[in-house]
Amino acid sequence: MKVSAIFLVLATIVNASMAADVSFWQQLTPEERRAAGVDQLTPGQQAVLDQLAGRFVREGARQVREEAKAEVRDQVKKEVREEVKRELKTEQKVHEEARLGLPVEYKDATIRGRIVGKFNGWSGATVFQLNNGQTWVQTDSSANLWIPTVENPEVEIRSSKIGGWKLYLVENGFWLRVRRVK
Repeated sequence: MKVSAIFLVLATIVNASMAADVSFWQQLTPEERRAAGVDQLTPGQQAVLDQLAGRFVREGARQVREEAKAEVRDQVKKEVREEVKRELKTEQKVHEEARLGLPVEYKDATIRGRIVGKFNGWSGATVFQLNNGQTWVQTDSSANLWIPTVENPEVEIRSSKIGGWKLYLVENGFWLRVRRVK
């Protein structure tokens, strides 16, 4: 992009100088004309050279403008796609939480209750019925815990800092990841 920007500035300068009735030919010093081998051109050939240089500058500037527009368009499309993805993800999360009856802002939320009935741990896809009517299910199928059977153990379900929820057994602090199904 730096080369294109430099070319655009040069093209603008040449265009401005040509617009001020200063031809390309007139901008060349006698040394430059000799070095380029154009010092013997007739006035007609000089005029053609001026036209060619002007067309080159205009076409180069047009091409640079089109490339810059395309680059900006592509960048805007990319940013819009990323923003739409973020908004969609956020909206899906809000809808899922609303469907499950969870608060939209649950950063520091803690749900307290008791597991209904006898409980002796979890393995694979354990379902937890709470006395508040909620139903939660284990999400980490590899997590296993066996404890001596207890009746209606107290639990806390807390939001995780990395997303999702954790069910904690209050008595001993053991925990696992869960998601609400009812």
